[in-house]
Amino acid sequence: MESPTPSPASGVTLHGRVLVGDRVGGDGSVSVHEGHDTVADQPVTVTLLDPHLVADPAAVHAFLGRAQTLAGLHVPGLVRVLGDGRDGDHVYLVTEPVPGETFSEVLTGGDQGLRYNPHMALSIVAEVLEALRVTHDQGLVHGGPTPGDVVLGGDGRVTVTGFRLVGAEDLTPRADVRAVGALLHALLTGELRAGEGEPLRPSATVPGLPPDLDMLVSNATEPNPRYRPRDAGQYLNLVDQVLRSLPQPRDEGGDATQPIPIVVADPLHAEPAPGETVGDKDATPPWRRLPVLVGAGVVVLALCVAGWALVPGEDTQLPDLAGFSPEMAEAELVALELDLIFAYEDAYSEDADPGEVAATEPAAGTELEGGESILLSLSVGPRHAEVPDVVGGTENDARALLREAGFTEVEVVQEHSAEEDPGTVLSSVPEVGEDGDREESVTLHVSEGVIVPTLLGMGRTEAAEALTGLGLTVSVVAAPSETVEEGAVSGQDPEPGTILPEDGAVTLTVSTGPEVVEETTESPEDETADSGSGDGGSGDGNGGGQESPVSCSGTAWDGGTIYEEGDRVHYEGRTYEARWWIQGFPPGMGGEWGAWSDQGPC
Repeated sequence: MESPTPSPASGVTLHGRVLVGDRVGGDGSVSVHEGHDTVADQPVTVTLLDPHLVADPAAVHAFLGRAQTLAGLHVPGLVRVLGDGRDGDHVYLVTEPVPGETFSEVLTGGDQGLRYNPHMALSIVAEVLEALRVTHDQGLVHGGPTPGDVVLGGDGRVTVTGFRLVGAEDLTPRADVRAVGALLHALLTGELRAGEGEPLRPSATVPGLPPDLDMLVSNATEPNPRYRPRDAGQYLNLVDQVLRSLPQPRDEGGDATQPIPIVVADPLHAEPAPGETVGDKDATPPWRRLPVLVGAGVVVLALCVAGWALVPGEDTQLPDLAGFSPEMAEAELVALELDLIFAYEDAYSEDADPGEVAATEPAAGTELEGGESILLSLSVGPRHAEVPDVVGGTENDARALLREAGFTEVEVVQEHSAEEDPGTVLSSVPEVGEDGDREESVTLHVSEGVIVPTLLGMGRTEAAEALTGLGLTVSVVAAPSETVEEGAVSGQDPEPGTILPEDGAVTLTVSTGPEVVEETTESPEDETADSGSGDGGSGDGNGGGQESPVSCSGTAWDGGTIYEEGDRVHYEGRTYEARWWIQGFPPGMGGEWGAWSDQGPC
């Protein structure tokens, strides 16, 4: 890590809470600073988007989007995010500081030639891969963890830092696999700088290392990405199997789950001196929790992996993209450099999560030629799903619950009920708790009443007559509309299809046409009067600065909408304003660190 240096951002306080200190690292897109949380009175690390990128909406979008994905991951081995956002000209990420030394510092801090023995090196890499496995499952690629991005704590735990927050969108998990392979090479050899022109082989530097280690490193650092393990999870399985196949190092009776020791000079048989201890670990490392596989399986898998690097370059096969996000799948296909054309369709899947690739046409393993079309089937979840508990609620609530469960076709049968109010769901077919076919409709038996018709676009008089003819009462409010002509119904409450009692009420919103904004020219006399209002120029003319009531007639929060700074929504009876770009996080989350500013009830 760089030595602390002054920076133009040093001394800035973000959102009145985080004091930015000296710069300690970074690259061309971000700078990393020491910091202090003045509210919690604790040190923090602050990552700032470079000033020349703050004006680029795409860069800001990428930075905050990846920061928020990282913030949602609470995994041992990953740096913990405390907050992110935008304050004026500063786009930032706040994380906990990670005490300890990076492996760059460890390997260069002692005598020359220091390196880890195979067991310890594989143990370190297994913990790194376990952390990256979680991020890859969430569609987040690190960007290539270097020895300077992996921190060894005093308790022997490994933490991955340094996620690329800008410019990593086109990378795939195979880029991270390549970097971890280079990290393993550095741990085994002590060499921090290794070329990228050909696969790395640690035995070329340290003769006598087991051949399986060459296999692990060379396959991960293969220059052609499609011959590497596809992600951290697949590489972790290989590392674990080689780790378990190696002869156990000499042991003085110590605990096999001791934390990773400080690096030693003996390359193959490092062990603690008699009576020496290196501390206890709170939990078994992730790599020790993986199942032990039979020896035959290890041999077969090792042979298969070794064969990756021998695949002829002339034949290109379609990789297995099942479980990939659409973005990651596209990046994999582009990396093949065959000018492939890809399209999407929805498909049911028992294995892939919704939104992930469930299958491809042609199938994985098919030999490809340039310009071919690839159809990616995106999972919408299993075809059969459990019918939610809709009995006793309203029809509208039942429809919403069924939509969330994946049922799009709903039929309603009205029945007389002396016990339940009109519009109450009495039963369903299939019954609550049974598995239903999402290709078929769910029938709701609902207590009979008056079904509210669709009135949108009708004239005011026509709509009112339709409602009174059903025995319903009508009230009307007027509001401007950019899309509905003046005098026509632009909204109704409750929505169409709602079942009301015979004396129920419906409110119609009638369009007054597009909103007209009148421009006024202030005269010198008005300016003089304003400046002399006696409230320092900040009076709002509402009697001493009292806030006017906030209306809930605006936009309701929607999880799929991207909101920019200043956008307002209402949610659960309160109005919120976006402090910065945000998507998918409902108002009220994050408190004082959150992206939403609470504007009060409505």
